[in-house]
This record gives sequence, C-alpha cells and structure tokens, in this order.
Amino acid sequence: MENNSDKNIEEEIEIKRLEPNQISEGDEFINFKTIIVGNSGVGKSSLLKRAVQKKFTDHYQATIGFEFLLLYYEINGVKIKLQIWDTCGQEMYRSLVQGFYRNTSLTLLIYSISDQKSFDDLYEWLNDIKKNTEKNMPIFLIGTKYDLNDELKIIKKEDALDFVKQKNLQYFSESSAKTGYQVDEIFNEIARYLYFECYLKGKKMITKLKMGTKLDEGETPENIKKRKCCKQ
Repeated sequence: MENNSDKNIEEEIEIKRLEPNQISEGDEFINFKTIIVGNSGVGKSSLLKRAVQKKFTDHYQATIGFEFLLLYYEINGVKIKLQIWDTCGQEMYRSLVQGFYRNTSLTLLIYSISDQKSFDDLYEWLNDIKKNTEKNMPIFLIGTKYDLNDELKIIKKEDALDFVKQKNLQYFSESSAKTGYQVDEIFNEIARYLYFECYLKGKKMITKLKMGTKLDEGETPENIKKRKCCKQ
C-alpha cells in the first residue's frame, strides 16, 4: 500500500472499528461524507460491501442511482462515522453524480486493474471532482480486482503511482473485494486521514484563533471553514 499523505503526525493514533453492537444510543459521532466514483463495473459496490458487510458476490448488478453504507470508528477517544456513498458509473447518470459532491469530505476514485478504459477515464472523473468540490478535496485512488491472474492485470502499479504523483493525490492502494486484500486498510486510512487532517487540525486552528495565537504558515481563517468538513 502506498500512502502519499502527511507522515508528520503530532500524536499517536489509536484506531479501532466499532461494530453496531458496540454503539450506544447516546454516543456522539463526528460525521464525514465520503463518495466512491469511477466507471461502471470496476467494483465500487463490491469494495464497499466487503468493507462494511464482509460479503462478496460474483453476481454483478450495476448501481442505479445512489446508496450508502455506514462505518464507525473510534480514534483516540473520538467517535467517527463514515457515511460512504456508492454512485452509479454509467455515462447517462454522470450529471447526477456531479451534483452529489456537495458536503463531501473525501472522494474514493476507483479503477479496475483489468480495464484500461477505466484507468484512462480517471482523468475525466478527476476533472468532475475538481469542478464540483473544494480546491483541497482529498482524493484516494484505488485499483480493484487485485485477485485476478497476472495476465489479466493490464494496469501496472507503476502507472497508477505515476498518476498519483502527477495529480498530487493523497493515497493509493490496489485491492480485492473478493479476497478482502487491503480493504480494511483502505477504510481505516480514510478514517485516520479525516480525523487528522480535518477534525484535529481544524480544531487546533480554531483554538489558536480563540487564544489570539499566530497561525502557522499556510494557515488562514478560510482554511478553518474547509477543514470543518465534519458535522457532529
């Protein structure tokens, strides 16, 4: 797994996933909206269902419209809820997806390592993301179907890493919904990234402003609004 995110973490991160039976009615969560985009057939729904439900089926059914599933985490005592939206990848529904980026905290950009077109179309998907979201939207690139035989793996890992570097994306991993390869790690990293980059840094900036402390280089009051991509 390749991670292009900031490694200068200011505190030790303790992260654990919470199952529904570990959640009480009065628990308060920081909520993050995440969306999954990419061509139809790349395995977006399979990836999400493997992460949340620990299930996989070989029966393919294209997503029509949108659906979401929830994941719960606790990081350093802070409870986090990921509302993860699975979007339709067909061209005819593209305009609907474009209108769905609102209030999104992080985007998962998906391609299949067995499908050249799905990789080529990443440029178009990335343009849609940049047109419809905040300038600093974090984007994670995920290659699916890692379980396939090597002769079926068309997209080389090196090419994906070049794309990540070229487009300055925050994270990359190959994965398999069928075997579960790297799936838990990907969604754990989403929770960790949002906790650190959105919740924790935003909280520290607000504290500095309240205390009249000089902000660090690159920090502005406007950035606080961007970091408040979470709702309690």
